[in-house]
Amino acid sequence: MLILTALLWLMSSILFLTNPENEKTRWGSYIGFGGGFGGLSVLLSYALDHGSKWIQFLHYLSSSIGHYGTAYAILIFGLVFSDTLKPRQKPHWKLLLFIPVIIMQVFFTDYPIWETQHVILSLWVVPYVFIALALMVYSAYSETNKTTKKQKIFTCLVVVPTLIFAVFTNIILEAFGIFGVWMLNPWVITAAFLLFIYFIIKYGFLGVQIKFEKQRRDLTMKAVTSGTALLNHSIKNEVAKIDLLANQLKDTPKEEKNDEAIDLILKSANHLFELSSRIQKKLDIMELKESEFRMSNLINSSIDLLQPQISEVDIIKKFEVDAEVYGDFVHLQETALNIMKNAMEAMEDNKTLKIRIYETRKNIHIDFIDNGKGIEKDKLSKILDPFFSTKKKVGNFGLGLTYCYNVMTKHKGDITVKSQLGQGTTITLSLPKNRVLNITPLQEFKNNLSGECYG
Repeated sequence: MLILTALLWLMSSILFLTNPENEKTRWGSYIGFGGGFGGLSVLLSYALDHGSKWIQFLHYLSSSIGHYGTAYAILIFGLVFSDTLKPRQKPHWKLLLFIPVIIMQVFFTDYPIWETQHVILSLWVVPYVFIALALMVYSAYSETNKTTKKQKIFTCLVVVPTLIFAVFTNIILEAFGIFGVWMLNPWVITAAFLLFIYFIIKYGFLGVQIKFEKQRRDLTMKAVTSGTALLNHSIKNEVAKIDLLANQLKDTPKEEKNDEAIDLILKSANHLFELSSRIQKKLDIMELKESEFRMSNLINSSIDLLQPQISEVDIIKKFEVDAEVYGDFVHLQETALNIMKNAMEAMEDNKTLKIRIYETRKNIHIDFIDNGKGIEKDKLSKILDPFFSTKKKVGNFGLGLTYCYNVMTKHKGDITVKSQLGQGTTITLSLPKNRVLNITPLQEFKNNLSGECYG
């Protein structure tokens, strides 16, 4: 039993300390902490006859947490894991589902001698556990994102068999008068722990493996103080554009005033000034200045900023929806600029860039689809790393997509890259639905690519 308690608390500590901001990870760790208290109550029960009042109190407290708190944590975890509840609904449901815990504690639990009411306990604990497990399995089954689906399946492989065994041995069998089978729990927990360690290192468990994958990037970013480097990257892009426009003005006859080129220079300079004033000197402090804006305006503004370089590209817009979102317009605009500029450089003849806005159940997405040369499969996993670049030219720092990655992470969103050699590249920006204020379906764009050619 000591092994069971130690392993459960170790797993929970790894989850909680590695990714405390993630609600799914937190509730997953609460299950382990609660189960560990159940194991502690068994250990303390051996010392009750000769123990002090403190031992009795600790046994009473750990038994309450182990039996009641764990079941409550399991159901809340299932609801959070499956994204069943909307953000506004969560506080109400958490309070409502806590009522059985209060009833058990007040009416069916004596102090200081703890006696488990297995029959009464099974009336609500068993439904709590099996509802949570059903939500988890259905969530993994219905998930459309391949990476997320894989992680959910691995989480189910660890959690579902362990909890089924635990609820049968600790609650159901004991309610029918079959005692002692729960003593096999340490072996099941040990097997689950080994599976947990394997998945968390190789694939991921409740998002923690994502943190491990990010750790290499994050440590590199901190080491090189890339806030300054990213600013340098943006300066390079904007100065190149200003240089191009200035040379055009230089070649323009004096009697012909080129107002359009002057306006573009001023717009580019203002954009650069705003960006540079907002990127902090330290990597881990990217300040978001959030406001409300429409996704279509973000795309159109980014395209305008790429004039005149984008004049050779046929841009095809497919806006299945338009969404008003809450986020940092400047940083997201710079993200779109970096992606479109990379696409322009990757394409050769007949340059075509498709931009698609659409929604799924949990997110709003922007796809940037180019018909460039594509990226080799072995380089895809490194494409977001600092200083990694597929470009060979001097002056490229390999920081553009790293900046995009940081911006999306700050927005609690995601960036994914799909590519095949000779077939182009698709980069998807995803924002969570809790940043979406309203969504307007644009029926005229559905099943119809509406193209605009800039040139």
